[in-house]
Amino acid sequence: MGLSFEDVIAEMLMNAPDPNEMLPVSNRPATLWGTTLPFLILTWVAVCLRFWVRLRIMREPGWDDALVLLAVLLNTAATVFVLIAIKYGLGQHFLYLRITQMEGYIEMFYFANAIYITNCAVIKLSLLVQYLRIFKAGTMRWICKTLFVIIAAWGVTYGFLAWFPCFPPQAYYKKNDYPNAHCYGFGFGNEKDFISLFESHTALNMAFDLTIFITPMVLFRNPKLRMKNIFAMTGIFILGGVVVMISIWRLFSIVDNRAATHPYIDFTWWSPISIILSCLEIDIAIMCASMPIFWPVIETSFAAIFVTHEVHITEQPRYSAGNLGLAYELEHGDAMRDRASIKSGSTSRESLVMTRELSGKQGEGDGTAVRVGERYRDPYLAAHVDPFRDGVVDSELGVRTGVTAKPKEKWVL
Repeated sequence: MGLSFEDVIAEMLMNAPDPNEMLPVSNRPATLWGTTLPFLILTWVAVCLRFWVRLRIMREPGWDDALVLLAVLLNTAATVFVLIAIKYGLGQHFLYLRITQMEGYIEMFYFANAIYITNCAVIKLSLLVQYLRIFKAGTMRWICKTLFVIIAAWGVTYGFLAWFPCFPPQAYYKKNDYPNAHCYGFGFGNEKDFISLFESHTALNMAFDLTIFITPMVLFRNPKLRMKNIFAMTGIFILGGVVVMISIWRLFSIVDNRAATHPYIDFTWWSPISIILSCLEIDIAIMCASMPIFWPVIETSFAAIFVTHEVHITEQPRYSAGNLGLAYELEHGDAMRDRASIKSGSTSRESLVMTRELSGKQGEGDGTAVRVGERYRDPYLAAHVDPFRDGVVDSELGVRTGVTAKPKEKWVL
């Protein structure tokens, strides 16, 4: 039989807190909303990007995706219960709440805690299944499978204790309605078992986080890894390291206040910091599981946006001022129009002579007869038409296109 509300309240009255005590930062509603809701939104963004890549691009959904979807749904439900608990006095002194608020808070905490404990196992299992996509054979695959079995057993055991802390379960938050209900562990059957269960679960959770974090580090031993792969993996492992640090911090907070019972029992006053850390731990773990799936696609899209080549186009006129007494037509439009009008106003014979003069000026000084073929003395035409002509085309003539590539950067986000 568990402790009744009267027993809990009587123990609280023996160590009544100051009703005018200033709220710690973690206990303020703004802090609770500001730390849980934004990270929940970021988690959903990461999961949506993950499913977009797996379903629309790779078209290879797997069990790891199903477990991540279950994890984000459970995480959303737990966050909702936490935010509703603010209405029932989360962050305030439990002793000074109304009876209806006390019952409401305990009910919200029951669901939030049971979901969190279940979700701790689900997100770890999703990461292990994701690792199995990488390790197709060998020792690492067997290590992942072994961890999967151990964590699944851990999740089922503690999940059962969290969902069924009393018989019947609703006696957890309606103790007065079920005076003969049997409560144990999380059901606060006695204070010692209650504290031990929270501390043991948190310690094992931290140990499994650390184990799953270091398991894929064997990939760094691959000599074929490119620099950008190393940076990408490092970024993901940094997120994993943040999850481990949050787990350590949460363990410290639970040990420090002995699961919200030290220096006196006050569930709503001592628990906010642990609740915030629980939400952030799951949020970042889900993001860490999703980033390896969608980040390579986003990285490729970003790389396509930035210009990595410069194109230079240079134009040189065929006729220099020494050949025609002109530059090109855009600079001497009037002279060209005058020449065109002379040509159009002359007879056919005059036009032929004009053509010969333009294309065969080299024959005028030496008395050589001007032939129609003289027009091919133009260097540009002759180099392309006469296969026996000596020399090459002037490299300064025509249009040249140069493509200059920037040196490839060592890594690009």
